[in-house]
Amino acid sequence: MGSLQASPTLIAVGLLMLMYACQSPSSGEVTTSLVHIAASAQDQASGSTRPMPAITFIDSLLDLGIIAEGNAQEITFPFYNTGEAPLVLADVSTSCGCTVANNWPKTAIAPGQGSEITVRFDSQGRPGENRKEIFVVSNATPSTTTLIITADVIGPSR
Repeated sequence: MGSLQASPTLIAVGLLMLMYACQSPSSGEVTTSLVHIAASAQDQASGSTRPMPAITFIDSLLDLGIIAEGNAQEITFPFYNTGEAPLVLADVSTSCGCTVANNWPKTAIAPGQGSEITVRFDSQGRPGENRKEIFVVSNATPSTTTLIITADVIGPSR
């Protein structure tokens, strides 16, 4: 049986509502007027929207096709900052130890500029259909972009 977990935001909203209800006269009305959760990069005081970065990959899915077990392949995912503010990659991680992010930019990418992420897939001990995910965390929205590598690894017994 699964357990039910409340999000920190839900708990905070509940506590604020409870506190407000305890302090106000018994009007019977519960409001969320004290709760403010920013949903965008908009400056609430002036109403203006601040420039945001955007990460756009040329391809987010690369199929390596059929490869022999034991071979390693290096894959490059080119991308561009299509937003209006500098793009910063905070982390690049993978779903499996057989796939490693070798190279990715550690400095900000200006609007209109591009770069690439290089990933190495090692097929040793991975016969059959493979699907590996690469998670790119940045200051863009959404904050995590998922890249995918697929391969059909043929071993000696196939």
